[in-house]
Amino acid sequence: VDSKNHSSPSATNANRTRNYYHTLQTLKSTIPGAGRGVYLDGFAPAGTLLAFFPGKVWPKEHLASASLQTQMQLSVNPRHQLSMRYDDILIDSRKSPYTVMDNLWAVGHIVNHPPKPESSGKNVEEIIPTAESNDDIGEELMDNNPRHKEYMIGPNCMTVTINFTLRMLQALQEREQHPDLKMLQSYIPNKYELPPKQWAQNMFEEKVVMHGMGLIALKDVQDEELFYDYRLSPDLESRGSDNTKMYPAWYHVWDEESLKNRWEVDA
Repeated sequence: VDSKNHSSPSATNANRTRNYYHTLQTLKSTIPGAGRGVYLDGFAPAGTLLAFFPGKVWPKEHLASASLQTQMQLSVNPRHQLSMRYDDILIDSRKSPYTVMDNLWAVGHIVNHPPKPESSGKNVEEIIPTAESNDDIGEELMDNNPRHKEYMIGPNCMTVTINFTLRMLQALQEREQHPDLKMLQSYIPNKYELPPKQWAQNMFEEKVVMHGMGLIALKDVQDEELFYDYRLSPDLESRGSDNTKMYPAWYHVWDEESLKNRWEVDA
């Protein structure tokens, strides 16, 4: 018997093998003026791979030697749809579709940054009791005021590096008994702007067909809009004494430590 949750081993195994189902829908965001957002319909437990980031892939070695014209083109990012992996591989989703797509999970570029933790001009903490208080009145207020709940949700998913490997596709082909490996590859929502150089491909133990990015659930997600922390790179040239000018007015820094580690600057 598990001493923590008092469940039998068989019950625990049953929970681990339970199947959960969900779909993704792109609809008007709960954030005023944000346009579309991505909603999860159903239930996805923490750790579930939720979505992919589509678009062109720029390997690090080509970014470093890009022409001035290319650098200028990549500097235009009004919708914040350029995503940098930790290995400095860039995913360019700026021209990726919002509706008609081969892979219905390739909607990571439509997911919004979570709004500031405030509503109706007041801090959420002033309106809604903390979870630790377990206050019935607070729970009732949350249920009766969905807008308050929206504004304190924060990030419920995060980016993750994905390497689509040949072995991964072959295993999928065998499991699904799919005769066409190239057709399976068509569901990968990325293409190289320029292919990686041979020395870069040999850095991995197995053959990488495509470098990509995705979103995984930070916690259990059920029937709600998805949000992930953009962790925008700061505009150091516009930096003010209070650091507010480094980011757009709508942007809220959710995790200062993570942002600092990502870009090696003070948030």
